[in-house]
Amino acid sequence: MIRKSFLSAFLVLICGLESKAIVTELGLTYGYTKKTFNASNFYQTDSKSISISFYFLEKWALETSYTDSFYESQESDVNSTRTVQQSSKIGDGSIVYMMVDRKSMIQPYIKAGAAHVTKSQVVKYLNASAIEIPASSGWAPSYGAGLKFVLSERFSIKLAYDVWQTPLSDSTSSEDNSFKAGLSWYM
Repeated sequence: MIRKSFLSAFLVLICGLESKAIVTELGLTYGYTKKTFNASNFYQTDSKSISISFYFLEKWALETSYTDSFYESQESDVNSTRTVQQSSKIGDGSIVYMMVDRKSMIQPYIKAGAAHVTKSQVVKYLNASAIEIPASSGWAPSYGAGLKFVLSERFSIKLAYDVWQTPLSDSTSSEDNSFKAGLSWYM
């Protein structure tokens, strides 16, 4: 009897939902920054991401993403030059909440989840060998927000800001973030 009641309540809940089919979204984003102070003092970053989201309700989705980012800085004075190169690989799983329905032309969203982050770093000094900092990896909370600008029924422009509480090699953590722009394709 309890099983039939539970099944009946579950079917009423599922049949009463606005979204009848799962909508799939494939996204590609890219971010780049370069700051130059002079010819021998600069830093630059770039970030590439791919994501797939499954909308199981009108405003809710499960999103998985992979981000590959790179950071390089060079600092020089009259005595030496130091170059730092850092690579991060981030696999993320999040729950996404759209703040308006998917028919809106501008779609703000928020998301939260967990990510597996792997970082590696190399420090180079002029006329010296490179120093590899031990790689660090681990699980971290993640969250973010963004806007989608609908171009058509199948495509939108996506602006995203993501944050990861990244584990470091000394057992502490840092708050790493990324601002990206890209395209989404709805299948």
